[in-house]
Amino acid sequence: MEATIALGAIPNVAPPCVVKTTQIEDFQDTAEAREELIPWLMDSDQEPLTHTQWKQRLAHWWDVNPFADMAPRRGWTLRHQGRIVGFMALIPTCYAIEGRAAPSYIASTWRVDEPHRNRSLPMLMKLRPISATTLISDTTAIPDVQLLLKRSNWISCPNIQRHFVAMGMPGRILQRRSWPELSPGVSLTRDPRDVFSVSSPCSSSTGIEKLITPDYLRWFAAGTMRRHEFVGAIDSSGCLTSYLFLTPKRVRGIPAWMEIDHFTTHRTPQELHALVGALVREPTLLGRERLLSLAAFPGDTAWDDTPSLHQRREHVWHFFSIPEAYRSLAKRTVMAEGDLGL
Repeated sequence: MEATIALGAIPNVAPPCVVKTTQIEDFQDTAEAREELIPWLMDSDQEPLTHTQWKQRLAHWWDVNPFADMAPRRGWTLRHQGRIVGFMALIPTCYAIEGRAAPSYIASTWRVDEPHRNRSLPMLMKLRPISATTLISDTTAIPDVQLLLKRSNWISCPNIQRHFVAMGMPGRILQRRSWPELSPGVSLTRDPRDVFSVSSPCSSSTGIEKLITPDYLRWFAAGTMRRHEFVGAIDSSGCLTSYLFLTPKRVRGIPAWMEIDHFTTHRTPQELHALVGALVREPTLLGRERLLSLAAFPGDTAWDDTPSLHQRREHVWHFFSIPEAYRSLAKRTVMAEGDLGL
């Protein structure tokens, strides 16, 4: 659920007049329903999107999403006397759980008008029966929502380790060792349309991680809310073995690239390091940025041995509701989960 959620503290007792005249409804996704919803979303935005931007965003979630047909729910509206006063979206996604595709959901855009905040918790409770069998992610929850998710036994992944790498000439001068090169027969691509298949991952057969498909890569790269740059390693047939997704951001005034997703089908991170090395040697592949920030959640050792200039721990807002049957499995987590950039 995105950080602009208009949700405050939830009173213990609801005014009777509000309880009797409000109801939570399944959002029935039709053109008419979207046209009713969008003006309310525009009014509830802290950083307003235009009607066209919201229309494009909903289409990205529900029309061109490659997993849209796998998970049919789209969320709920809260109505007071027939008028929309709250909304929670569900965006279909898919995970690999022990090697099997598992349709899942992203919770997003949970907003409730001020006079009806007391109905926020019942909206959250709508997720409970779904979460008994289906993984749900929420990576943009504000503090009030985080507290509710913790109380609801969601799993929190609150920290990442960032590794800052210099690009271009400073990177070549300051690095402690040379970055590896891509193996013979493997080339770098900046276009996810060059990917026709994905090599079998080595980790998803025993744990939980995002399901990576060529369609997913193209869909995420086309996200409407943020620029996503793709850097992949493919063979001559277009089979992908590793990739990075990056987004531009300034770090203390310095133009930088923030890595938000990394993936490899190899048992070591060497090919990922080779992709980073290509960017260090030729930063113009992406632009003129001078820093690259690599991110890893606890247990992810991909960047442990990189020649970074600086490291620091950062707080993030990644929450997951994982069915009890899968809670013993290791989960691989990256920044680009939930509705970040969507």
